[in-house]
Amino acid sequence: MIERYQVTSAQAEELRSLATVARRRAKPAKTVYTSRQYVSLERRAAEIRMVYNEIPGLLQTAEYAFAALSMSPVVVAADVAGLAQERAERGHRVIRPDGPAVWIALGEDALHRSNGGPDVLRRQLEHLRAVAGMPNVRFRVLPRSATSGIVPALSCPFTLLQMEPGKTIAYVSSLTRTDYIKATAPYVAAFEQAWNLASSEERSMVILEERISDRHDS
Repeated sequence: MIERYQVTSAQAEELRSLATVARRRAKPAKTVYTSRQYVSLERRAAEIRMVYNEIPGLLQTAEYAFAALSMSPVVVAADVAGLAQERAERGHRVIRPDGPAVWIALGEDALHRSNGGPDVLRRQLEHLRAVAGMPNVRFRVLPRSATSGIVPALSCPFTLLQMEPGKTIAYVSSLTRTDYIKATAPYVAAFEQAWNLASSEERSMVILEERISDRHDS
């Protein structure tokens, strides 16, 4: 383009310098492209299966999300509040009694991560209890005793989005990249393994209630 418009070498150098500065100063939008793509898929999913060793964003309260995002080395501080509120609102839109079927397999350690302090954690756990009580939600906790060995799904947490029968996408996110995987058989197997290792749904609710009581007593 520089050659096309026949600018001088000095002008060309200045343009390159400005472009470099612009790239350095550019801030990510509150919802980057990959996130918008995921949100679109999430809203259209008929079934959502999640396995995590921390409370996933879709289940976070705004204040818990604020504390978690504040610790992220890749989130601009000025964006934290907006992203946290957006995350909580997204959860309310997707997880509702008349929403998709939701399966949650959660490592017990997630119930002990005090992002934002004990009161924030207690309210987060109470929100999790409300979600788990919805008729379309199934919830299990992988107790520490069951995860003393290697549970692949907890080492590489993911979400399975079933768009329609026979069409499932695995969503895997890390610090710097997001992957949408169509060959989901290994992820389905990993989820089923984690689900089967977890406590029963009744026992999982007891574990959650006990943890909430601990927060009230502390």
